[in-house]
Amino acid sequence: MIIMNFNSSAVLHFLRPIFVVAAYVSLLFLASCKLDNDKEFPNYDWVSQYTLDKTMVEVNTVNAATAFETVFQEMITDSVSQSSFCQSFISPVRFLDDSSGYFFVETYRAWMVAHATQQALVGTNRMEVQDVNGKYYVKDMVNTAVFNGYGFVEYFFNNPVSGTIERKLGFVKNIPSAEMFVGSGFYGDPAKLYYTHEAARIKVAESATRSMAAGIGGVLASQPADSLSGVELCRKLIDHVRFFDDQSGYFFMYDFRCHNVAHGIQKNLQGQNLYDYQDSRGTFVIRELLALASGNSNGGYLEYYWNNPVTGNEEPKLAYVIKVPGIDYFIGSGIYLD
Repeated sequence: MIIMNFNSSAVLHFLRPIFVVAAYVSLLFLASCKLDNDKEFPNYDWVSQYTLDKTMVEVNTVNAATAFETVFQEMITDSVSQSSFCQSFISPVRFLDDSSGYFFVETYRAWMVAHATQQALVGTNRMEVQDVNGKYYVKDMVNTAVFNGYGFVEYFFNNPVSGTIERKLGFVKNIPSAEMFVGSGFYGDPAKLYYTHEAARIKVAESATRSMAAGIGGVLASQPADSLSGVELCRKLIDHVRFFDDQSGYFFMYDFRCHNVAHGIQKNLQGQNLYDYQDSRGTFVIRELLALASGNSNGGYLEYYWNNPVTGNEEPKLAYVIKVPGIDYFIGSGIYLD
């Protein structure tokens, strides 16, 4: 019979790494679980799917409105051309996991200017329209856009994915120079999924980039084949777009030869070829981003080091890039990692 003498502190020292790994695996598992309600796991600072969907709707809508405002102030000033531009931009844009997110544009007097899923509504006045519960929701949208500039409005509307009337939480943002507003929203009650703040920010950045890529592709397809005017249009569309609470979210665009087409922050990069650019760790940033965008229709992610415009410091960044439909450009945005 063999008797072994165990030292308890030695055993704990041996088992500690196992406990740490087990706890980490459990945390990853919980992050992807469906939870029964928002009160679950109160010790963790989760971002719910509901909050994430609200954020994606708000960010995408504000980005579109900001892009329109810049273009309408500086390039397209007549209302007919503005209406056509809106329809070209919003028609191909879909977002949210089930692609039920889309845009519509109306005037301050409730005339429908453009609609991504129901073009038969274009040209109709909707001030007196009510939902199934008798709510004058368009009036609410107009008042929100005119007097507040932006905000949420809840109502019932047809879901283009399910084909049924569902509760919708809409968001509107004004386009002051054109006396219009952009709207979007999400339907029903999202699944009880929860994310870390970093994971949620990544999903917002990807959704924003996909939406802007589709919108820019739609606009360029409807414009004359003049490369110079196309480049100027791209620059105007992303020029003033900022998102996230700290305003560190912005867009950048390159062609497939690694020339910078447009940059939301660093205007000095526009027109430069950055094929050979390396970050401080030796990553060939732009050529690797190009490989991701050109090699996969769904785009891809790259981690590298770049200057954070908020802090002024070079920081690790996780960027998402995707090809702009119909042209050899790619667009990206990302988050700065803690």
